[in-house]
Amino acid sequence: MEMPLLHSVPVEEAVPGYREFCSAVAARLNIDAARLKPESTWVADLGATSVDIVKIVMLIRQRFGVKVPTSQAGRIKTVRDAYLLLGQGR
Repeated sequence: MEMPLLHSVPVEEAVPGYREFCSAVAARLNIDAARLKPESTWVADLGATSVDIVKIVMLIRQRFGVKVPTSQAGRIKTVRDAYLLLGQGR
């Protein structure tokens, strides 16, 4: 399945629970949830490592029940990208 143009979808319209998602990610990565803006990039803006990206993918699967294919995991560049994956599992 091809990922949608993620930057063209307003986060508020994608799927409910953006704050819940940010709170869960912030807790998993041990960062302040206020730093998680839709346009924030995981690596450049938030200092995430490849291990952190794996943690995010695992969180999406475990907490939100969405399986993220390996082909899509490498394309998660921003907070918005990760969040919009939740809509694929609903």
